[in-house]
Amino acid sequence: MTILKKNLLTFEKLELERLVQDLRMPKFVASQILNWLYQKKVNSFEKMKNISKSNRDILEKQFSILPFKKIEKLESKEKNAIKYNITLSDDQVVECVVLIEKKYTSLCVSSQCGCPVDCKFCVTGAMGFKRNLTMEEIVGQFHFAQSEGYNVTRIVFMGMGEPLLNYSPVKHSFERLTGESFYNLSRRNITISTSGYLAGIKRLIDDKWFVNLAFSVGSTQSLVRQKLMPLEERNPIAKVSVLLQQYQELHNRKLTLEYTLLKGVNDSLQDVAGLIRLAKYLKAKINLINLNPHKCIPFTPLSSIELNKFKEQISESKIPVTIRFRKGQDIAAACGQLGDSQVKK
Repeated sequence: MTILKKNLLTFEKLELERLVQDLRMPKFVASQILNWLYQKKVNSFEKMKNISKSNRDILEKQFSILPFKKIEKLESKEKNAIKYNITLSDDQVVECVVLIEKKYTSLCVSSQCGCPVDCKFCVTGAMGFKRNLTMEEIVGQFHFAQSEGYNVTRIVFMGMGEPLLNYSPVKHSFERLTGESFYNLSRRNITISTSGYLAGIKRLIDDKWFVNLAFSVGSTQSLVRQKLMPLEERNPIAKVSVLLQQYQELHNRKLTLEYTLLKGVNDSLQDVAGLIRLAKYLKAKINLINLNPHKCIPFTPLSSIELNKFKEQISESKIPVTIRFRKGQDIAAACGQLGDSQVKK
């Protein structure tokens, strides 16, 4: 019988200090472990060289650093996207992606295994929902990427899952990633994407948890949006917009509207006008995402000419608008493609 080891990423600072005492180790070992984990970001006890071998052996026997069974690495031809297929302790699989830019490196993390939202333009939706990820499974994605030598300074919760449907572990992950005793990342360099879950946005407001938000629009027309994103029925965009506007007033950070373009579905002049109205109401910037095709998605992307025309029509209204540059499409690591390895062939 396999005995699961307790994961060190679950421990708060005081808990780690008590753990060290319980193991009859010197008190300073707790500080050494914290330093190796959160400053040097090692992924094995063997690398903790200033801890005695006997103490490292004790830690190795009872604990793990990463809460994963196996990790498979895929690298795009352009070498600007690296996808990790991560097998969890219960053999479920999640994916995360390192995105390499000229000036910084980002990590797209998953918050759930699969996704219950079932957006029709997303492979993860076709995968179905398996379970929520724990705090250490979320943070572990970042820890592993760092241990691989990638200097990740920005994190986007835009991988598998709806972050606000796994609220507490995601919030705990945010606190761990930004905590001074832990990874100490800038709060402004973490963005959470949501499909518009009303109860989750309301909880953000009630908790006064101020984080960069990106809202996946799909369509500004309710009937079209309901076909693309079934959660629209219980989370109508009109009500979502009001809550997002309240949230914006509280923390005064720029909201991003993510808009996945589907040819003949949400790319008309009427769609342009609706998106402009929404952006003006929310004082938001717009990030256009041309659909990344997949065999399980029944839609078609726009041509380059059509994509640029859509962007220009928005630009005429003086709304800040960008096009998300595709990365990792050849390894199914681009936006909307995560879960490819788990979708039924």
